[in-house]
Amino acid sequence: MTPKGMTRRPSPDDVNDVLGVIGLYEDGDEDCNNVLLDHETGLDPATVDEVLNFLWQSDQIEGILTLGGRNPSLDDIRRVVPDRPRLWGEDGRYRSGR
Repeated sequence: MTPKGMTRRPSPDDVNDVLGVIGLYEDGDEDCNNVLLDHETGLDPATVDEVLNFLWQSDQIEGILTLGGRNPSLDDIRRVVPDRPRLWGEDGRYRSGR
């Protein structure tokens, strides 16, 4: 069951693939974003967006929302890791449309 307003849970394999790539690129020179994740995971863009939406809404990643035509369109994506300060603070968190 998913919390109200949250999308269904994507496949665990897809989640692991996306989180693995985020872990490789989050502190690198290249911005971690939807397009990079599409390319590196080999997943369909709609699947990447579904996984990002789930991870963002469940506070497992942070990123900057951009006008990239994707839902969500995120840039500078990082994993939320215990005992590591958030790079983007409140600006990187998911906010519902309320």
